[in-house]
Amino acid sequence: MFPLSEMNWGFMETIFLIIVFAVGFLVTLLIIPYIIKFMKKKGYVGIDIHKNAQTEVAESGGLSMVIGITAASLLLMIFFPYFINEIIIFMITVVSAGVIGFMDDRLKLRSRYKMVLVIFAGIVIFLANFYDFIHISSPTIPILGKLRLTIIYPLAIPIIIAVFANTVNMLEGYNGEGSGTCLIAVIFMFICGLIWNSTEAILFTIVTIAVIIPFFLYNKYPAKVFPGDVGTLSMGAMIACIALFGSIEVAVFLAILIHIFNSFYILSSVKGFFESSEIQEEKNDIILLADDRIKASDQRDAALTLPRLILAKGPLTEPELVKQFYIISIICGLFSIISVVIMHWTMGRLDIIIVIVVICALIVPTLVLLYYFPRIRGIIILMIILLGAGIIFMIFLDIVIMEIVTGQINLILIKIPLNLIVAFLIAGPGFLVWYYVTIKYFWKEIEKMKSLDPNDSK
Repeated sequence: MFPLSEMNWGFMETIFLIIVFAVGFLVTLLIIPYIIKFMKKKGYVGIDIHKNAQTEVAESGGLSMVIGITAASLLLMIFFPYFINEIIIFMITVVSAGVIGFMDDRLKLRSRYKMVLVIFAGIVIFLANFYDFIHISSPTIPILGKLRLTIIYPLAIPIIIAVFANTVNMLEGYNGEGSGTCLIAVIFMFICGLIWNSTEAILFTIVTIAVIIPFFLYNKYPAKVFPGDVGTLSMGAMIACIALFGSIEVAVFLAILIHIFNSFYILSSVKGFFESSEIQEEKNDIILLADDRIKASDQRDAALTLPRLILAKGPLTEPELVKQFYIISIICGLFSIISVVIMHWTMGRLDIIIVIVVICALIVPTLVLLYYFPRIRGIIILMIILLGAGIIFMIFLDIVIMEIVTGQINLILIKIPLNLIVAFLIAGPGFLVWYYVTIKYFWKEIEKMKSLDPNDSK
């Protein structure tokens, strides 16, 4: 990460960024109608299953974002040559993820195979970092500060890319759901990049926002195009690159916490990586009612998903349901800002009073949103419990584990600190307790749903 404050940018650099944004936006916007026409002509269409009309919608519209990000990245190289290495690797990674996604849209690869292919896409960043073409530094964690994972973290880069890409891919299925939540998340990542003083975060969030906005306009209800895996995997790769290049991993994790929660629920209930289409075929989490409202399934073997958890409080129309996702995403974005402020305090750059003031200020809009959107209160409380437990654990780790446990285990290629192993062993049982609480909460809501007006289940 290169500090933004040391770039000495002025008026011209601002104009360059505006031009890059405009080009990424316009290229994506102008090419979408042609992609829709092409996909329909080739018969690459999907059924809009959350409407009784079962309309056909063009698939693989995310190809427009891949083309748009390529055009914007080429301009970035011209205007900001100091970061040409990072921009090249960013573009290659996103395009590679998009190609894998397009292959999956056509060939319908098994989820595990797609996961492996996306890991190979992440190897581009690993190799570039290994050969000093770019530099990915160890992450900075609130409370703990900058971690010293000089060997382990670079090795984990391909897995990080794959996890982020597939996590975004798993929260997709409703009009404007995936693109809208990703757009909200990246806007907050831009804010976090400014606060963290990260030039790379600013550059890559700007081009990402530029291509997601026009796609969202066509993808929102009623959708004229679906992203396909080419869209979801490329958006996930963009977000992963922002985290790695911008050194805002924790902020990005929190910004897409809604995606991570959904993935966690799915993985725990279906025991593996599954897409929304696979869930709908085998363990459908929802039921479409005659009036186009959507109801949560009350079957024990149905997939446990975030949409199902929201719908457990009663049926909603598709736009109403998607709006709940957007509100959760906004709150997750507020969490991400808090994390960056705490990171500054951890590094000794901010007074604790400022941190407290910021947290209190961001609590206000969170409470307002929870007041007007009661369906998501339980979900946000579960998130806060998890984050609160995480903070307590990190304090315990910093004060106790790091001081008492020393040494390392030597494997063939890497050395793993003993305190890191102990930390995982302690965190495991706590995470299982939290998981038990979330499952109990979910089924409590399902039982409440069963006692609703029987007309809602027709």
